[in-house]
Amino acid sequence: MKKSLFIILVLTVNIVFAQQIVTGVITDKTNRPIESVEISVKNTDLKTFTDAAGRYSIEVPAATGTLEFTKENFKVQVVEITSDTVNLNITLIAGVDFFELSLEELMNVEVITASKKPENQKIAPATIYVVTEKDIIENGYTDLTNLLENVPGMVAIRTDHFTFGGQRGFLSNFSQTLLLVNGREMQNLFASETFISTQFATHNIKQVEILQGPASALYGANALVGVINIITKNDSPDFNKIEYRTEIGTQGTQSQSIVFGRNLNDFRISGSFRYFRSNLWDYKDFIKDTINFRQGVPSKAFPVNQEFKQTSWSLPYAAKISYKGFYLGIEGYELKGSKGLENISLDYTNQSDFRQLALYYAGMEKEITAKLKINAELQFYKERFWGVNYTFDNAIYDTLVKKGHNPDLYLTDQEIRDNFMMAYSQQSSSGSKRYKGNIQLNYVPSQTVSIIGGYSFDMFDLLGLALSTDQLNPSFDETRSIENRMRKPFFRQYKNSLFLQLQKTLFDKLYITLGGRFDYHNIYKSILTFRSGLVYKPFQKTSIRFLFGQAFREPNIFELGASSTKNVVNELNPARMNTFEIGINQSFTSNLIANIVAYKNMATNFIEPTETGGFINSDNVINVFGIESQLFYKIGNIRTEIGYSYVKKDPDDYAGVSTVNLGVYPHRITGGLTFNATDNFTINSRINYYSQIQAKHGNKDVTQIITIPAFAKVDLTFSYVKIKVYDAEITTQLLVTNVFDSQFYQPNIRIGGPKQFLQHGRQLFCNLIVKF
Repeated sequence: MKKSLFIILVLTVNIVFAQQIVTGVITDKTNRPIESVEISVKNTDLKTFTDAAGRYSIEVPAATGTLEFTKENFKVQVVEITSDTVNLNITLIAGVDFFELSLEELMNVEVITASKKPENQKIAPATIYVVTEKDIIENGYTDLTNLLENVPGMVAIRTDHFTFGGQRGFLSNFSQTLLLVNGREMQNLFASETFISTQFATHNIKQVEILQGPASALYGANALVGVINIITKNDSPDFNKIEYRTEIGTQGTQSQSIVFGRNLNDFRISGSFRYFRSNLWDYKDFIKDTINFRQGVPSKAFPVNQEFKQTSWSLPYAAKISYKGFYLGIEGYELKGSKGLENISLDYTNQSDFRQLALYYAGMEKEITAKLKINAELQFYKERFWGVNYTFDNAIYDTLVKKGHNPDLYLTDQEIRDNFMMAYSQQSSSGSKRYKGNIQLNYVPSQTVSIIGGYSFDMFDLLGLALSTDQLNPSFDETRSIENRMRKPFFRQYKNSLFLQLQKTLFDKLYITLGGRFDYHNIYKSILTFRSGLVYKPFQKTSIRFLFGQAFREPNIFELGASSTKNVVNELNPARMNTFEIGINQSFTSNLIANIVAYKNMATNFIEPTETGGFINSDNVINVFGIESQLFYKIGNIRTEIGYSYVKKDPDDYAGVSTVNLGVYPHRITGGLTFNATDNFTINSRINYYSQIQAKHGNKDVTQIITIPAFAKVDLTFSYVKIKVYDAEITTQLLVTNVFDSQFYQPNIRIGGPKQFLQHGRQLFCNLIVKF
């Protein structure tokens, strides 16, 4: 009996030491408590936050460790603890002057997208570019598109409907990229597109993490060439304030937004709303350009006094409540646009596109033990959209001529309405739906080992489109039938997925990542993807990264035959990608840092259209080699950053010529210069350079390779930041985009009709940001 009691006592002592609890109070220099300070155990997932009285309590999994105290606008403090540390009170030093910090301190960024857990960017097993809220303010980024165009390896092409482009030489409508908001997918349901328009603004962004390279081993389908993960302010526990923003600008641009978050002991409520409206750029002269825009179509088909009018209206919203690890939230938007330059239209005034997407989610996050954490979440998506096109169609026009229309006469308004109007609609439907459930386990048995695993169930119940040439809101048939183009049986899809990832640290210098994922889809059956990463830090200021990853993209319902009159399903396999990378991060001094990465993508089974209107998997292997680099330098009150991207893609045989990099920019340079003129006044300039590009003519009926000249665009941002007015903090900004009003074009990479796309001229915007 005594022996048993002794064993129990020894075990109890061991448990006490294994679960050492440290408590304390965090205050500022005036001894006032600081709320929402993040306290974390370094090299683990363990963290907590101070309450309204500045109090905290955290369990430390070992007898010794390191606690890090972090709060916006305060200097980070790091404290080594021992087995004797029970109570630890900290005074944080406020008023961090970012220009007093070294580049190493400024770039000590934590990311979560590479491993689905927090880790330092320098040891993350992926190439990740991070844009913080501070970067957004300094550079004057107002939406996701102008943020992305300044990221190495990215191309963003504005059409004023939604953004074309992509990553690392694979360009379309970002359909090879997975878009996440706080780790949750926000693709549109209908075609799994990364539909980026004015609904993804920067008002609620804390940080954007752009992962370059395949990520299906973690995230499944459609993370083929990368991931864009938007991390919002309202979702962050340390955002405990209200922020109001207003914007006005040229083209009748105006927006109002509010972001709020409030911690009330164990209860938290937060949200974000934004109203945006703009006429966007006026392309009234460009749409009549028979050489640069509508080359290849009969000029006489268009009205003499063709008008151009467009608007964009968006309402993104988010809300979340949480209590002791349980949470409930919504993320969504409504968006109305005028189709911009996407197609050659006979009526730019009356065409439109309206979209609604909402994600409802509920879940819980709990620590089972100090080493094991679980997250379980249910998600429900709902989407509807509708609109009307007046797209010019050569076949319809030729038919009209055969029926007696004089080709020397312009089409009348009546002829345009009767023959070229096409309404597409889900307005009278219940909407497409998606049901998803996730379970993820994070197990940290020691400070050198981390294991993450999970399971997800995913079901799509999609709807097609009701089409009409004479009704703007055609009726919708939701009968599930192979003959019904609005709801064919294969529009309902489901899959089960398992993933596992192991990370191990050796000798405090070597960081190893191994991971894999198994997906079983009811149409495509089994898919296995794998990833591995090796990050080596031979010296304190040097890290070398070796990576291998696999990814896939599933065919969308169009490619499977949603628009086909044949009552069959196209037999397609997912597109696949293998990628090898090697990269290095080097701090030459505390104020001179360089990153460089070389990669090779090998894509197979790419899905291509056929002449008969169907789709097939290509037999070709697409090889893309590339280099991305960044150089950061700081001297005094000046910081500069230069990014360079090089891409070499296999030649395409088109128009009787074999062309390397067809439709892909071989060289891209993006650079920024920030000058802190005073403690509150900042001037930022950015330059984007695009090399000359060879591209397909945007009209599919014109088999021709065109040359788009090189161009450079300069933007300026003037910011007067952190002006204290009572308890409020005010920032004012003036943004000037395309300062020199340069005229330049970008390629029509989707071959939708226009030869190429003219980009915006000079625009001016004023922002006012109030935090209280």
